Amino acid sequence: MKILNIKVLQNKQIFISPSADKISFLLEENKKIFGQYSFTILNQPFREVRENCRKEVIQRALKFSSKFDPNIEEKICSASQYIIQTGHQPAFFHPGVWIKNIFLNELLKSSLLNKSLGLNIILDNDICKDINFSLPAFASTGNLKLERVNFLSPTLAPNLPFEEYPCPSLELIAKFTRDVIRRLKPLESENIDILNNFKNFAQYLEDSSRLCSQNHKRGNLGEFLGLARRLYEQETEPAYLEIPFSQICDSDEFLSFFLFLEITKNIKSFSKIYNNKLDEHRKLFKIRNRTHPSPNLMIKENLTEIPFWIWKEGEERRKIFILKEEEKNYLYNDSYGKIFLIEKDGLKSLFSLKTILKQRGLKIRPKALLLTLFIRLFISDLFIHGLGGAKYDLVTDEIIREFFKVEPPHFLVVSCTLFLNFKSSPGTSDSKISALKKKIRDLEFNPERYVNELSLTKKEEIQIGELAEKKTALIKKIKEILSPVEKHKISEEIKAINNFMAEKISLLKYELDKKIEKEEEKIKQSKVYSFREFPYCFFSAKTLRNLLTPHHL
Repeated sequence: MKILNIKVLQNKQIFISPSADKISFLLEENKKIFGQYSFTILNQPFREVRENCRKEVIQRALKFSSKFDPNIEEKICSASQYIIQTGHQPAFFHPGVWIKNIFLNELLKSSLLNKSLGLNIILDNDICKDINFSLPAFASTGNLKLERVNFLSPTLAPNLPFEEYPCPSLELIAKFTRDVIRRLKPLESENIDILNNFKNFAQYLEDSSRLCSQNHKRGNLGEFLGLARRLYEQETEPAYLEIPFSQICDSDEFLSFFLFLEITKNIKSFSKIYNNKLDEHRKLFKIRNRTHPSPNLMIKENLTEIPFWIWKEGEERRKIFILKEEEKNYLYNDSYGKIFLIEKDGLKSLFSLKTILKQRGLKIRPKALLLTLFIRLFISDLFIHGLGGAKYDLVTDEIIREFFKVEPPHFLVVSCTLFLNFKSSPGTSDSKISALKKKIRDLEFNPERYVNELSLTKKEEIQIGELAEKKTALIKKIKEILSPVEKHKISEEIKAINNFMAEKISLLKYELDKKIEKEEEKIKQSKVYSFREFPYCFFSAKTLRNLLTPHHL
């Protein structure tokens, strides 16, 4: 398992690894890697399963994308040889995540690629913990501070997947956008672009809500947020497809369940590999948190957890297990009991499972590591990760190597840092505060060094000069005396001289303390000015696109 060398990105800096000029090479390399896969999935050749998955996903993505762009087929490569893909949870993420979509779109238009199709997967199967973001606001002191604003109503049930929340009403959207605009309005003098960008985005939120309600079919929250982001990108003329992951899972072909049943068939070996690779990752990166990057699977005598979630519509995600009873294996959950008998005939199991899940209103979705494993092996030719995904997918690579006995396909890592611009950006540093504190300490012990900075009469200057000479002599003398009594006496004399001088320097010390307070306030301010997590809707897609120089493409 390798360690990714990723440095902290500075403002307006983009990270692409490997570099964009190697993308054609990566695609060719991945093509060779996939060509060497000879294993089967449910006794079907891998290549056949992969090809069927790719065709079905593209068809469904075209159908979904035409919902917001009727001319999408004219914009994409119809005879595509490669699928370049990215994806993320449909939240108000920061530009460092959004750059993946912008980069993908510019990559498709560049001279680097030929016959490639772009695809973004909206991960609406993930937990919607809260839909909020930070915004800059003026404090009562007139300085900038961070505030949080929440999009979802607090009355909604918490911790459900995005796909389980309905598309918000136009009333809720209008209330939310009015509140954010009201908070951003005082910032016009600092950066009017923030307000203008969000006003544009507010319109796309409403447009997205209307699109989700077409044909009397109500879309989910993940679809709504994904569409709003896509509409907001219109100024860059996006030419890649979109699809929510829930629509891949709910397809009639039951695409992701080929992998699901292959793992359940081999759960004993797979669970050990899965847990071992997570343990190795934590050890390598010195991670103490046992839930990072993902918790280990629970393994008991007759019960083994599998890396998928199960739930009913409107309910929270739950763990799934393989329950072994009298040489038979059942799909099992504490709440739903024995769900399904896993048969030896994989395809027969596939059709039976599909029927049972529909009858009982159950949904099955892969956990994070298995999600990217499925996407990278069965859909894409090259996957674009962000920094976080790239780190945890090192584990996925190792699982692929050991479980399937093959080399994993290469992936690309893209990220950036982009701060909001403010006219009153303060310049300070911790080192400046440290220097001021050091000066105060020196001032207390060696006040004579700062005579030139004090407002003294001529008589006081002469007096302090004489006392400084006396102090120097006493310090020299105390080093030569051995008697503790004499040493104490001289120490008291030095202390008395310092106390006398301290009265004269009190004003200077007060001024230095005030400077420290100002610098510390600037440090607080700088956290706003250098805050990386502001939502993408405070920026424009063109601003991000302009970060991509010819060097990047």
